[in-house]
Amino acid sequence: AAVRARTTSGLDAFALVAVDADRADQVQAAAAAQGLHVVPGSGQKAAGADAQSQQGWVNLVALIVILGYIAIAVINTLVMATGERSREFALLQLIGSSRRQVRAMMRTEAVMVAVISTAFGVIVAIPPLIGMSIGISGRLVPELPVLAVLGLVGAMGALALATLWVATLGAMRTRPIEEIGSRQ
Repeated sequence: AAVRARTTSGLDAFALVAVDADRADQVQAAAAAQGLHVVPGSGQKAAGADAQSQQGWVNLVALIVILGYIAIAVINTLVMATGERSREFALLQLIGSSRRQVRAMMRTEAVMVAVISTAFGVIVAIPPLIGMSIGISGRLVPELPVLAVLGLVGAMGALALATLWVATLGAMRTRPIEEIGSRQ
């Protein structure tokens, strides 16, 4: 408690202490009496890696929340925009495009939207992650588990593709000749 009160954030996971060999047992006993876990210098690297791993998971949770909000906004926008294009799809079919060609066009659009929105989501998430990283660990660059971030980005891309696929199928439900004559 006395050491933690003298740290900048109060969240430090470990402290390095150098002592003379003849006082090592005495210092270890005093630290253990305060409820501290004493590890020799060779074990410090493992303790530091564990603290960095925890920081990475905290940053990942923040990234998931931010990207989740962006995903909801993107999905709503995609569904509404695709639904409003049903007459456009009908016109394309009436002038000779097959349903397959219209779906292929929408897949291409979906890939473009997924790439752009994922890039935007990551860019928007960077400032809050930097702020959290500075506040929690004092480092400018947040530590994130790379595989988890790649999985998250892949999930966002798959979500955009699935959303556009379902919305396109819904918009193409009606026969083209009936859809083109409808009023919106």
